[in-house]
Amino acid sequence: MALFVLGDTHLSLGASKPMDIFPGWNDYVERLEKNWRKLIKPEDTIVLAGDISWAMRLTDTRKDFEFLQSLPGQKIIMKGNHDYWWNTVSKMKRITDNAFEFIFNSALSVENIALAGTRGWIPETSKKITEEDKVIILREQGRLERSLIEAEKFNCEKIFAILHYPPFDEQRRPTKMMEIMRSHGVTDCIYGHIHGKQNFNNLPKELEGIQLHLTSSDYLDFKPLLLTEWNES
Repeated sequence: MALFVLGDTHLSLGASKPMDIFPGWNDYVERLEKNWRKLIKPEDTIVLAGDISWAMRLTDTRKDFEFLQSLPGQKIIMKGNHDYWWNTVSKMKRITDNAFEFIFNSALSVENIALAGTRGWIPETSKKITEEDKVIILREQGRLERSLIEAEKFNCEKIFAILHYPPFDEQRRPTKMMEIMRSHGVTDCIYGHIHGKQNFNNLPKELEGIQLHLTSSDYLDFKPLLLTEWNES
């Protein structure tokens, strides 16, 4: 059994938002499916770290979720900034026939690892920050805190935090999200949102004693990232 993660799939099987027009995204759905089936077994778990679908409404996600459901593994979904279709967990579970788990002001556990997180937002040190951004940042910090409190209740060996936005600014300085994670004993932080080869340079692998994993699909060449695996007893 293994735990994988992948962010920014940007599926558009039911929407007219092709990603193939961007460099490196040619035939990305086919490449993603091929790599997924090669790596992931039915008993494995994969976390999808935001920006799942370009659909604007929950009812328009059906083809994208049907595609994901056809792939092996147990799926856990986080919210990204482009997931405009995101709704209440009960509605999302109902439309997907309970085929997916969602983390939203909540936490889950997989074997000896607790999973918590939230979407996040731009860094509080950004020069372009607005009053509205400040409100969103505080809200997302609160959601991360609540999710981590739930994660601690599992008494697992490790806690992994999953964000969509990176927990550092343009100068690679940690945001308060890192402080919150550190205070709850997080060992690893998974994030996405960053795209394009020109933006993949000098990304920190560790901050505040926490290991960082960028999981954007184009960064991983559309291959789910193995976080850990367990031997069968």
